[in-house]
Amino acid sequence: MRLPTSGGPSEQVLEAPIATSSFDCPSRPTSSCVLNSWEQGQLIFYALDPVQGRGKELARTRLGQPADLDWRVSPEGLRIAVSRGDQPHGQFRIVDLRNGTERNLQLPHDWGIWSLRWAVDGNALFVAAQSKSTGYLIVRTELDGKSRVLLDRGRNQWLGFPCPSPDGRHLAFSQQTFETNAYLLENF
Repeated sequence: MRLPTSGGPSEQVLEAPIATSSFDCPSRPTSSCVLNSWEQGQLIFYALDPVQGRGKELARTRLGQPADLDWRVSPEGLRIAVSRGDQPHGQFRIVDLRNGTERNLQLPHDWGIWSLRWAVDGNALFVAAQSKSTGYLIVRTELDGKSRVLLDRGRNQWLGFPCPSPDGRHLAFSQQTFETNAYLLENF
């Protein structure tokens, strides 16, 4: 849907199945938003036109079923980072929209990726991951694959959805704490 900023009724732009489609927009206004769709085992990316809906195809990649998918458009709108639950642990894909090429970046093998987000400069990604050996992490991964752990909360504090500030100086994220208490109930 789109809604005029001056007010008035909303208008439908596109109808797509929520289970297999989503969209993301680059942070710089010079590029269009991107829509994804699953077709015959391929993840296909399209330009998302705010008036016409689905636009031209930008790229496609073969990934299997759309389970545990997280993908983000780079700030300038030239690349897409894709993470899936069924990819090898600690691996995500970079799809280049300029030429359709793709490459995989590998984090340590015992890391599972929860969510990812591009750094403001487009030269790295912030990754929320879970290490089987240590716990939940926020990691900065450069496009050459080098990673640096920014935050390690151990096993009792889940971390997710990293989000850099527009100036690139701060990083917001979600944190969920797990606590367990035991009680004894008598005479019930």
